[in-house]
Amino acid sequence: MSHIYYASAASLMLFSVYRPFITKLDTAKYILFGSISFLVPFIINYNKSIMATETTDYTYNISSIHSTNADFTSNATLNRDNNNVLLDATVYSLISSVTISVAGLFTRWQFPITYIKPKANVYITGLTRHGLSILFGLLAILSQASFNYILSFLLTVIAALWYIAGPYFVRRWKVIFAICTIASTFACVICYTASYQAAAMTSYTHWSLFSTVLVLAGSSLDYLDAILNTFPYLVNANKSQQAMFQNAMSVSYWVAMLRLVSRMPSESELDALTIEDIETAIRVLGPASRSWKTMAALFPVNLRQDLCLLYAFFRTADDLVDDAPTPEQCEKNLVTIRKFLRDVFLPSDTISKDQNQSSSLPLHIDWDQYAALLPNEDVLAVFRNFGRIAHYLCPRAMSELTDAWELDLRGEPVKKQKDLLNYAALISGTFGELCTCVIMYKTGHGNWGYTCDTNKARNDDVLSRARSTGQCLQLINIARDVIADSLVGRCYVPIQYMPYPQIYHILKIARDPSQVAENTLKSFSLRILNLADQVSDKAQKGIDGLPSEVQDSIRAAFEIYMAIGPTLRNDPGFPLRAKVPKRQQQWIALRCIYGFRGPVTRAIMSTFYEVVSLYIGAFARLSNSRTGTKTH
Repeated sequence: MSHIYYASAASLMLFSVYRPFITKLDTAKYILFGSISFLVPFIINYNKSIMATETTDYTYNISSIHSTNADFTSNATLNRDNNNVLLDATVYSLISSVTISVAGLFTRWQFPITYIKPKANVYITGLTRHGLSILFGLLAILSQASFNYILSFLLTVIAALWYIAGPYFVRRWKVIFAICTIASTFACVICYTASYQAAAMTSYTHWSLFSTVLVLAGSSLDYLDAILNTFPYLVNANKSQQAMFQNAMSVSYWVAMLRLVSRMPSESELDALTIEDIETAIRVLGPASRSWKTMAALFPVNLRQDLCLLYAFFRTADDLVDDAPTPEQCEKNLVTIRKFLRDVFLPSDTISKDQNQSSSLPLHIDWDQYAALLPNEDVLAVFRNFGRIAHYLCPRAMSELTDAWELDLRGEPVKKQKDLLNYAALISGTFGELCTCVIMYKTGHGNWGYTCDTNKARNDDVLSRARSTGQCLQLINIARDVIADSLVGRCYVPIQYMPYPQIYHILKIARDPSQVAENTLKSFSLRILNLADQVSDKAQKGIDGLPSEVQDSIRAAFEIYMAIGPTLRNDPGFPLRAKVPKRQQQWIALRCIYGFRGPVTRAIMSTFYEVVSLYIGAFARLSNSRTGTKTH
């Protein structure tokens, strides 16, 4: 029984570590692979009884069969009782759980779609996919001829999986090899701790085969999910019906997966432009959006992919309006953005006749026209990405977002506090609403983009709270960047807050915040922070209204940003751009994603953080003193 305890402990530990990142697809893997693994010892035992019968019928000597199939057959395993088989089944399920957790921790940080290369050499890809799958099939036949039925079955499964995603396996061979090695080693160690022959396959080779099948099966599901997520029209071209297979725990999703497998295209048949545009969006976000990408990394891959496409469009459009060479060009860019949004959300009756366009793109948009209007190919790629996901976004929210950009272009002063609240709601509140539309759609809660009364999936109360979340974060951003905004000619401090009107001219026109007393600037910031605190309760409720699989990650990002407030308040001066210490960000993130949100837990974590900080500070001082001594 000791091996059961060890396997359970390891499985529970890894599951606990991976728990905040478990997606619905991971849950399906745990259930599917765990159930199949549980049946493996019974199948092996049944297979051995058949082999024993065959040896009797053909009057083979048991010892000769043992030597022919030594790795799979032994007298001890043939005589095991049902209790031992049940224990083995439990161990197999636990090992599959460990394998899935390890695979998730290794693979979830990259986008699987970026490992699919439609423009790769067709002959090499075909040889990799078809040639190796045929090779594994032949090895399976040879193994069956030598009575290695278990090995034959495993090789047959590998051949089928290789036919589905062989080139994908090759491109991710390092991580797949690492996962297989860890899982196989763990399985062997667990097996050797048993007081009896705990499993029918006890050699490292056979555990490697078992782990390889699990890892390849999981990678195949990731591969198929990436294709289904990026090219849903391969299964169903009707966009209004594509929302049905966004939930990996639904029957519709698995029906769509089966349809995809039955129509399995080769990589060269997939649209390369779509994948290239996604890679462009990821590159466009770049290091300037490091905090966004850190937060997004906590989301499921399919959701993270579309959120990155949305955020890339938001950032790109914002740069087009704010950072164009001249004010005239800024206005032209805003006109182009508004025209594009009208074309996306309000298609005309004229449909493009160019049949060479990607099926994932809206065919009613004249992309050649936008290629001429937009500054470069990267911006055009970002716009194409937006066109692909626009069918489940809210047109009204996008329109309000352009209104916020127009306010920035006009450069009109923020006169009153309510004007500041309105601006924050327009610029970030609407983005929060759009993100909610993406989250709800990709987690299987329907299309929230339609604003008509017949849309039963849409919950306006949740969207209103999401706007408050974005509004709250924008207020904190404005409070933090009073000086930084002034240096580039922006001022969002309400004139209502200013003791005399000349301050606005100093901050906005003269761009010289040093002429204003530091205490005065900080008082502006504190008033805006107090305003954010008033909105934060509704913002927290907005997070509570989101699906459970994304709540912890969004709450982590929200609380990290909210921590800017205490940092500003506790600073004796007024820094150019206040930042939350990295260690504190890590504590907040860990506390949120692992569910430690109670007041007692917060007090313990805060105390622990302070103790660690004191220890690190003391260690640093000791190191400096030693360095100084050596110097003298």
